Amino acid sequence: MPVQPVQKERPMRRMTRFLMMAAVASLAVAVTACSGSEATHTKPEDAARAAVAAALFTGPAGQSLSLEMTDLKFSTPALAAKSGELVEVALANKGSIEHDFSIAKLPGEKALRVGDRDTDVAKGNNEVHAHLRAGQTGVVRMRVSSPGAYEFFCTVPGHKEAGMKGTFTVQ
Repeated sequence: MPVQPVQKERPMRRMTRFLMMAAVASLAVAVTACSGSEATHTKPEDAARAAVAAALFTGPAGQSLSLEMTDLKFSTPALAAKSGELVEVALANKGSIEHDFSIAKLPGEKALRVGDRDTDVAKGNNEVHAHLRAGQTGVVRMRVSSPGAYEFFCTVPGHKEAGMKGTFTVQ
């Protein structure tokens, strides 16, 4: 059987193949860019929360409190503040496991910063919920509009029942 000479690909065929691959790649990029989810769009309530957080973190607080979390207890069972005053609670998780600082019903403005970023202050039915991993710190700023005694607690299963709770009194 005689050996057939290898034929070179025609330049036109090579160009067509290149253009087809470029078109497919461009189409893939366009589809990916256009297929965003609604989660990337800012909702009005998210914008309102961001505005409250920005306002609460501008300037000094009228009162500064601190609260450490260790394994199954807070450093103090009582916090106190004046109604209408901007209060900052500096949080530090000194424990070896995750903890949080939660208040179920707290009227007024609230904002939370964990590390260097603002986060959503609410979770479920808790109007204040600051979740901190072991060694992490955070800051809650709030202006409570109504005097009263508000329970703060850790929502990690079993922690509140073990005594990880206290009272935030607003006068």
